[in-house]
Amino acid sequence: MTLPAYIHKRNQRTHHTDGAFSDAVIFRFPARSLRLSDIDQRDSQIKLKDIAHLRYVKALERGESAPLIVAFNRLEQDQPAAAVFPGLSHTTAAGETILSANSFITYTMRVLFERGWLRYQDGGWQVAAPTGDWQQRGEAVISLLSAQNRLRLESGFANTMPKELDFADFDVYKNLIPIDRCAFLSDVVAQQRPRLVFNTAFFLLEQDDFFSHHSALGEAFNLWVAERQIQRPPLYRRGAIFQHQAGHWETGFLGMDDLGITLPNGLKLTHHDASSDKGGIPFTLNKEEPSEATLYTRYYGVADQGRVLGCTPSAARRFELTVVDRRIVSWQVGGGLALPQNGFVISFAPKALSVADQRELQQILQTHFLLDYHFVRPKHQGVVQAIQNGPILLQDGRSPLTDSYLEAKEQFWTSRFLEGEAWQIGVVSTDYATNIDQTRHGRVALGVTENGDLILVMVAGVNRGLEVPGVDSDGATLLELTNLLREAGAVSAVNLDGGGSTQAYYFGGRALVPGDRRGLPQMHYERMVPSAGIVF
Repeated sequence: MTLPAYIHKRNQRTHHTDGAFSDAVIFRFPARSLRLSDIDQRDSQIKLKDIAHLRYVKALERGESAPLIVAFNRLEQDQPAAAVFPGLSHTTAAGETILSANSFITYTMRVLFERGWLRYQDGGWQVAAPTGDWQQRGEAVISLLSAQNRLRLESGFANTMPKELDFADFDVYKNLIPIDRCAFLSDVVAQQRPRLVFNTAFFLLEQDDFFSHHSALGEAFNLWVAERQIQRPPLYRRGAIFQHQAGHWETGFLGMDDLGITLPNGLKLTHHDASSDKGGIPFTLNKEEPSEATLYTRYYGVADQGRVLGCTPSAARRFELTVVDRRIVSWQVGGGLALPQNGFVISFAPKALSVADQRELQQILQTHFLLDYHFVRPKHQGVVQAIQNGPILLQDGRSPLTDSYLEAKEQFWTSRFLEGEAWQIGVVSTDYATNIDQTRHGRVALGVTENGDLILVMVAGVNRGLEVPGVDSDGATLLELTNLLREAGAVSAVNLDGGGSTQAYYFGGRALVPGDRRGLPQMHYERMVPSAGIVF
């Protein structure tokens, strides 16, 4: 009989000089007992209703007096658009050919609302487009969403809806909400009965995070490795924690230049300085002067120009692919392709991919749009699972944190007003305080001890402005979180997703008070998340 691995748990309250306090829960468990997993809600209607309500509260907080939210669940497993919507044009007004069914659904819904071609009347949705092409696109998408009960109109808790709505003043950017895979941790507890489960990965949550039609609320981003396969790439060079084949964990930086890429046609790409992985087309990363093959992420422009440029450089004959996770979701010729928060673009010069090669690849992508990644550096060859968030909090017992660390070293670049210009959407997480010692939030961090055990530190916090003095934990700064890790015995550690997502269950019960209040002090809402750390 194999006995279950031990888990040590303790609670700690820290009082601050300003009268506030922070409640932390600290777990210690064996390295081999942790599994990192993506999760999705069993009942998709629960997910649809909860997130529609969450966005309704967000609209009220912005000052909308009677907001309308239109939310829709995307396909749980994305498929090629040509298979789900055959016979339709999948090209955008900008000339981008959409390959993903989920991207096509989102693009179509946005166009219908932006152009006033969609109405709600007598309890149903009606498309009224001026062209046959758009009428067919709209009817196909609305028919799929309606038939599978994936579409919801939210107006609070009113029991009745007006007989007719034309959405003339509808804010598509803020109030049309595509939803991807995510779940309540309590649902994981009910299904799998783990001893410990907690939230892990950053994910798209705010409107600046999912502005692209290739993105949706709830999608996790940055590196995730499961069972030796890279499921999501390290889009931004940030701190990660990863487990080697021998079982031990370590922290370190990972980025796109640590990967090799294999396209569905067998074409291989590898970073130009990855000397240990020759044989593919060499690529550069986020360079203003494009090379034979160049990869662009949302961070493009920040290092060289101090701003997010937002799209690839214009280039008349370059062939470009948009990639999200392992899916090639679109292609376009000519540059100027918009960069999603949770994906990247591969840009090919004509000499790297001829017109004939492009046509062959386009044909393959109609039915097979998944690519593969592999690590190119020897030190990562044995990684069996990994998660990446950032920032790194401890390495070799020391903290690298400085006032400029997140922006200077880990490619955090939040949305902001540029001098003399309008609001600029940043790099996810777009609404994230980058100071290390001023802002307290709910926090989660995972560390490794000298003897190889894992340390999980979680600090409860409340949506800012809704904390009740003397009742609610105030969260922690990044430095305070680092000190808790060090005191608990961690010698290396990385920050995980926190804020209102900070939550854990221990033997089926809540391990700390969740911080999502949705505008109501002392009300506790569980927030859906897309990924979890699970200890059995």
